[in-house]
Amino acid sequence: MPPPPDALATRLAAARNGTRTAELDALLVTNPVNLRYLTGVAASAGMALVTADGVVVVADQRYLRQFEEAAGDLVQVVVAAVPVGQSYEHTIAAVVGSRQVRTLGIEADHLTVARLAGLRREAALAGCELCETSGFIERFRAIKDPWELSRLREAGGRLAEVAACILPEVSEGRTEREVSWKVELALHGAGFERPAFETIVASGPNGARPHHRATDRRIAAGELVVVDFGGVLDGYAVDMTRTVAVGRVPAGQRVWLGAVAEAQQAAIDAAAPGVLPSVIDGAARAALARHGLAEAFVHGTGHGLGLDVHERPMIGPRGDHDGPIAPGMVFTVEPGVYVAGQGGVRIEDDVVVTTSGVERLTGAPSDAEAHEL
Repeated sequence: MPPPPDALATRLAAARNGTRTAELDALLVTNPVNLRYLTGVAASAGMALVTADGVVVVADQRYLRQFEEAAGDLVQVVVAAVPVGQSYEHTIAAVVGSRQVRTLGIEADHLTVARLAGLRREAALAGCELCETSGFIERFRAIKDPWELSRLREAGGRLAEVAACILPEVSEGRTEREVSWKVELALHGAGFERPAFETIVASGPNGARPHHRATDRRIAAGELVVVDFGGVLDGYAVDMTRTVAVGRVPAGQRVWLGAVAEAQQAAIDAAAPGVLPSVIDGAARAALARHGLAEAFVHGTGHGLGLDVHERPMIGPRGDHDGPIAPGMVFTVEPGVYVAGQGGVRIEDDVVVTTSGVERLTGAPSDAEAHEL
């Protein structure tokens, strides 16, 4: 399901206005995800030149037709072909020169050194100054439009259904890989186009590694198992983690479960329009500190979701550089506790910021008892 033309037109208008506000003659979009956001086309190659007056998409023959079809519904979008045997850099330089661009913004976060060198050579021929930008399109992507929110709500509901079906499969004697395969089969069965990332199944002491890769280790009774999984629906990623107690786990580890659930709720309660990410993160850390577990929380409280599984806003101690959260932002809330040699706990849900607080996208929270099988 591609974005509707009116949504794309609004995104393109915001990008054009942003170029004018930044006092750039044009912005060169080279990040494929940003190009998809602006045009609705998922392509591994392509560029877009955004000016105050319109957009020129440059593509080779592999994707030319897709961009032409997308542009057919959009005003002020032109598609230019890269001739066989010619480089993208040379083609875009010709477009830049024909439009008398003198200051060209580039996506510094996404350019390789080699491509930047090629652009500098071609830009010199066009008499153009390259100006580094950071997060130019990503700032617009952080606020989801109604169509994006509809996709993320649908995806969040489907992911919660996957969790309800698959968590009972986390049982004594199964290997981490077996559980991971079952999760990914369930994602496909629920209509996701693909997993959002490699499913994490971390049993026993492996749970102390936040990004553990599933192995042939067999799950044993009395262990915690961290299961972190996500899916992509119509290009948009959702992400969820549950920690399952297989049988009766040690009392200390049951404390971890309750503390992390408390920390997650504290972060959700702290989230509202105008609140800085560091405040939300701080609420989770304060809850864990009350249980003596502050040092065991080794990552940020959350990250934005959208066309990327990790995007703005970042909910952590250093997340304030983008300012406070705002309605339309979607992010995870995922505090955790990790103790080397023993195991770990993470509970993660996705939320969208509303005018009064946040709405949970991945179902009702689960307390420690709900995790015990």
